[in-house]
Amino acid sequence: MVRLPRGGAGGGTRRRGAAGAAARPLGGAAGVAVRDGAGRWLLHAGDAYLYHSEIERTPPSAHPAFAPVQQGAQTDAEAVRATRDRLRALRRDRGDRVTVFSAHDPWEWARLTTPTPLPAPAHPGD
Repeated sequence: MVRLPRGGAGGGTRRRGAAGAAARPLGGAAGVAVRDGAGRWLLHAGDAYLYHSEIERTPPSAHPAFAPVQQGAQTDAEAVRATRDRLRALRRDRGDRVTVFSAHDPWEWARLTTPTPLPAPAHPGD
């Protein structure tokens, strides 16, 4: 079983619903995890971040168009930072079992919804 990140700075408890689904507070946002057909977790991190580089890079990198929106909307900067740190650690430590994605990142959406292309045939015409 993969341990999902505890809620933001204040912690939180995981709530399980139907088999293969869980909800998790994420420091002011809510995360919902479901198992995909291969048994991996897909963690929808809601509004916990807006741009994939916030959890893919160390140090994190905000998108220049999104940064003013995030800064204007946040009410607890420390909880936001702590939540992103936990999501970054989850992705780093359990990325083989969990895919984390945001509600607002169009690049992540494209990665998750674009079908995997078929491999090229070994010989043309096959």
